[in-house]
Amino acid sequence: MTKSKESIPTAPKTTTTEITPKRGRGHPKGAGGYKRPDSTVQAEEGDNRKYLEHNLKMWNWPSVNMKKPEDVHERVTLYFQTCADDDMKPSVAGLALAFGIDRRTLWKWINGIQSDFVASESRDALKKAYIILNAQMENYMQNGKINPVAGIFLMKNNMGYQDKQEVVVTPNQQFGEQIPAEKLEQKYLEDVIGVSASDYEVDS
Repeated sequence: MTKSKESIPTAPKTTTTEITPKRGRGHPKGAGGYKRPDSTVQAEEGDNRKYLEHNLKMWNWPSVNMKKPEDVHERVTLYFQTCADDDMKPSVAGLALAFGIDRRTLWKWINGIQSDFVASESRDALKKAYIILNAQMENYMQNGKINPVAGIFLMKNNMGYQDKQEVVVTPNQQFGEQIPAEKLEQKYLEDVIGVSASDYEVDS
């Protein structure tokens, strides 16, 4: 008669499942891996031609009589329509180019600096155009249609946006009664030195 072999309990096998497959140098898939720092600003074939041809359309545009608001309005409309036709983002520099000036001169015209020849209604038309540009930039930023760094730079320089942190310092007795200097001196003598102000009075 043979004895049956006793069964020896064994620990259950465990398997590990990798939730996120890894790729290149330990970076999880979908984490981006290693990319060129300038990979988001590389021009594709034909981009340079597109941008240049768009700007050259305004090269021979005639000067605008800034004393005639209707002419200014027409030029602003023409610029935005050209951007729409060419599928180009409008810009402050582009709007200035449409009037044959640089962006700093455009800023002066809008703010009434060295621009007495600009009629008030013409100035209002430029301000409205600037508001449209501001709204466009916010739309681009909120919807990821422009490089964030470039967007922040342009909005700070052209739209007046700021990264600002204010520190407000208020006195302890902002709403309390102001204590005269004589009483402060007396309180100092009594509390700190331990004598009354009368001890320092000199008989006349």
